[in-house]
Amino acid sequence: MVKLFCAIVGAAGSVFSVKVDESDSVDDLKDAIKEKNSATITCDAKDLQLYLAKKGDAWLTEEEVKKGVSDTTGLKLLDAVRAEIGDVGLSQDDVRLQVTKEEVAALKGPLYQRQCIVIPNVSSDGLRLTK
Repeated sequence: MVKLFCAIVGAAGSVFSVKVDESDSVDDLKDAIKEKNSATITCDAKDLQLYLAKKGDAWLTEEEVKKGVSDTTGLKLLDAVRAEIGDVGLSQDDVRLQVTKEEVAALKGPLYQRQCIVIPNVSSDGLRLTK
């Protein structure tokens, strides 16, 4: 099992975790996210857009996530629903980090070792769905 930490775009402090197998697909991850947040995420799991919370080689920091993520520019869209999460940047090897105590204390280190960003209530064409 791999524990992934996720945040919802546009919702400051919306961090939550889900557990999936590294061999599970992106589609399985969407299902786990929807199940964990059924009151918050009102669209179907298939309509979620997931992004790797990494810009270039750097994971988003705890400070960035606590303030809220509102822009996904530069984040990798995880759009291959059949791909295993271990193959889209969320494997054990992809997330090995060296974080100092000073970085953690200053909220400058990565929030967690495995992160993804969730955009709920979005259709496949990128338009927000309404209730």
